[in-house]
Amino acid sequence: MNKKRNWRAIFTWTLLGFSVAYALPSAVDMPSWWPFKKHIRGGLDLAGGLELRYTVDWKQAVEGKTRKTAETLQAAIAEQLAKTANETWGDLPKEKQDAYRARIKVTVVDLDKATVTLADDGAWAAYDALESRSQKPDETLEYSASATDKTVTVYLPDQEAQKIRSEVVKKTRDDLEKRVGGMGLIDPDVRVTGDSDIAVQIPGVDETQMDVVRSVLGRTARLTMRFVDRKEPWLGSAEVKTKLDAFKATNPSAAAMEVRLGGQHECAAYGGAIRAKNKSELARFVRTLTVPANHIIGYEHCEDDTDRDGVIDDKYWQAVYLNAKVELTGENLARARMNYSQEGKPAVYLDMNGEGAQLFSDATGSNIGEYLAIMLDDDVQSAPVIKSKIGGGRAEITMGAGGARAAKEAQALTQVLEKGAFNAPVYKVHDHAVGPSLGRDSVSAGATALIIGFILVAGFMILYYRISGVIAAVVLTFNILLIFVMLVSFNTAITLPGIAGIILTMGMAVDANVLIFERIREEIRAGKTPRIAVDLGYEKALSSIVDGNITTALTGFVLMQFTSGPIHNFAVTLIIGLATSVFASVFVARLVFNYWVAAKKPTALSI
Repeated sequence: MNKKRNWRAIFTWTLLGFSVAYALPSAVDMPSWWPFKKHIRGGLDLAGGLELRYTVDWKQAVEGKTRKTAETLQAAIAEQLAKTANETWGDLPKEKQDAYRARIKVTVVDLDKATVTLADDGAWAAYDALESRSQKPDETLEYSASATDKTVTVYLPDQEAQKIRSEVVKKTRDDLEKRVGGMGLIDPDVRVTGDSDIAVQIPGVDETQMDVVRSVLGRTARLTMRFVDRKEPWLGSAEVKTKLDAFKATNPSAAAMEVRLGGQHECAAYGGAIRAKNKSELARFVRTLTVPANHIIGYEHCEDDTDRDGVIDDKYWQAVYLNAKVELTGENLARARMNYSQEGKPAVYLDMNGEGAQLFSDATGSNIGEYLAIMLDDDVQSAPVIKSKIGGGRAEITMGAGGARAAKEAQALTQVLEKGAFNAPVYKVHDHAVGPSLGRDSVSAGATALIIGFILVAGFMILYYRISGVIAAVVLTFNILLIFVMLVSFNTAITLPGIAGIILTMGMAVDANVLIFERIREEIRAGKTPRIAVDLGYEKALSSIVDGNITTALTGFVLMQFTSGPIHNFAVTLIIGLATSVFASVFVARLVFNYWVAAKKPTALSI
């Protein structure tokens, strides 16, 4: 029992020390060597900023999926026609390929329905040959064929359409968040509201920054393919190294940035790259460089498993030197799918449309041995090496040595390529520059209310429950500290409703103590010793405390799920406060009680 209590005490003191160290930057200016940098930030109502709302036209993504599947079926039938005529598709001139495709007409009837009409018996026989080998373009879709009309109808099931909607909306949310992060600005508050709306709140930005943010967020995500320039290791040049040293000298947070020229890593250094922990730091430094003409800088997120044990040892971003020339775009991609190669390794297979097939063949034929960067906006999603000329409009991207992690990466890349090729526009429906409507006066008033509320609650507990009330007041202080630490760690901006949530949490925490203390009083009246009374009081009050907090937490979860802005902040603060108050009241307070009873061995409790 004593060992158990010792471990509880060690854990509690360690947590207290960590919490104080983590929260200090929010209260005072700390030196550059201080390990914790995050601090509490004000929301739009307190600090002002930019509030945006976008809606994602996910219906076009669903239609794009239907169309692309039908076009892939069209391409497969055309290739089968060429095969029947003893011709190799990749060797045919573009005119002959177009002639075969002209015998198969694709019509999108609805979002989730398309028809493939075959012009003659030869085309129908080619489809029959594919059907007999079960070579459907996408097994998640449904097909029905009519020999009389020579048509094949492609249907997208409702559950697949809903899956596309949720994936496209989530990916758009992630893209918006990454774009602001890449600008080196404060982390935004970005969340999905409703079925397809995305709310973006960026506190603390000025008028000049607002214009830049609007420009960057207004772009439609674009899938492109460019070759890495390894002939000139510009990012590893002496000029760039000198500028990096100067940048690090004036930006202590960028001290870990370094130039990479090679080494054993999951991500290749491509002859020269710059590595950093955060993309925002990397983007700030790149903006100080004058990138040579006909080149751009891409950003690649890397995860290294240096000892090949399946555990990620390091995560970082690296800047990559790329040719500005775009070899292919998402418009040239018909379909991407994940499968396994002949060696049993996970791989991503790409199907190009007619124009894309020719462009891809020409590009790979003249760049054997080079890395082809597959990019979404300015992020490099993958950079496979080209081993030979790839004709026929089909490409294979192998994913490392295999295993569960490689399969997961292949699936993720497939989703990026598919969604990048979707035509899912993002429309701005709300754009509002918010001034600090409440500002310093309200921050001061909120802080005053918090302090007065704490003093009144703590004073009541001490007057009514005496020494036990002192313990409750100390634990309440610890509870409020934990709330602020959680808000900082989750990067949650504090708003006036958030302050109200903290004050409400204080009341809930005191309610838990009242339940416990009254239970202890009942046990003392029943003739129990102080130690037994404390143990029984906590055990019997626990179920009531948990029940009361769960019902309140459910309300908070509903508010957090279906609201945004200050109300969402109130809900987040409330849920965090409920969790910390239960921990502080049940775990920490009982630990203090047990040590007090064990040390003083009182014959009566001051309660």
